[in-house]
Amino acid sequence: MRSLDELQEKPWSFTTRLVGNPDTARAPLEFSLVRQWTPEFRFGVLRIPKDDSWSPIWNYRFWDSEDRATTAAIGQSGAWPSSRTTGAAYSLTAGHSWGGGLSTYASASYAPDANLWYIPMGARWKFDPNWSTRVMWDGIELHPAVTYHQDGWNLSFLMLDGRDPTLSFSVAF
Repeated sequence: MRSLDELQEKPWSFTTRLVGNPDTARAPLEFSLVRQWTPEFRFGVLRIPKDDSWSPIWNYRFWDSEDRATTAAIGQSGAWPSSRTTGAAYSLTAGHSWGGGLSTYASASYAPDANLWYIPMGARWKFDPNWSTRVMWDGIELHPAVTYHQDGWNLSFLMLDGRDPTLSFSVAF
């Protein structure tokens, strides 16, 4: 989560994802634009050109997390990276920072388009000021990633399902 000073300077973020496998069940291209309105609340929109769809994205953190503290949030976003459904997913998430750059999360998520409940979870390790790695599990498949962080932008390389190369780019402004 960005600091309050960063939020005031760059409250908007734009993200795009490009899946390298043309035969994937996922949307090959996604865009999102989100504004962080307060340190606890953000709201925006997700665009999936393949489906010609738009959907809201929002997230509310119940309390601020500090190092070695657990946080909880509720929100709506895309069901990504799941390959079992597309569209919106509603989630209740708990996360914990363990120190040393390691954090974990688990969610109870519901995707109404497929009437699907699932329990995604993951771990992230920021091993350098500019580099982190993470693994995301969507309930069936594991998705490893590595991210380069630099002054308001991130570039991630993911292997969806451990086999589909994917790029994700985010910029704050």
